[in-house]
Amino acid sequence: MLWAYDFQSGDLYYNITSNVAPYTVEVTSGNTKYSGDITIPSSVTYNGITYAVTSIGSYAFYHSSLTSVTIPNSVTSIGTSAFEGCSSLTSVTIPSSVTSIGYQAFYNCSSLTSVTIPNSVTSIEDWTFGDCSSLNTIYVEATTPPALGDSTFAG
Repeated sequence: MLWAYDFQSGDLYYNITSNVAPYTVEVTSGNTKYSGDITIPSSVTYNGITYAVTSIGSYAFYHSSLTSVTIPNSVTSIGTSAFEGCSSLTSVTIPSSVTSIGYQAFYNCSSLTSVTIPNSVTSIEDWTFGDCSSLNTIYVEATTPPALGDSTFAG
């Protein structure tokens, strides 16, 4: 697959989602397979404009060799297949700013053993954690569980 992106900052690639105040971006793949530990910043500066990082875009880390990811509190959504196939990812803590987790966002993350879902998450789409064969601990901090799609935890 070939991916388009608006700019690169450090090791990450971004697409601008709002070029008027408040300026926002999403993390995208940039046709790169990431590896190791990744820390997503809460903001990035490009051409003299500071953008808030508000989402992890669809396929951003698709089939990468991530071992861990730190997601900032500025992120409100995790897109379709954002971490799909990240077979080395062992755990993820989703910040309390996230309200939605997309279709197959963590699908086939075979080393994922635990996940924490904050009370801010109101919806988790189909197959989000499907085929996460090592997933044995799920912390849901909400008193009212989020709406789940079909086969959210299948496999």
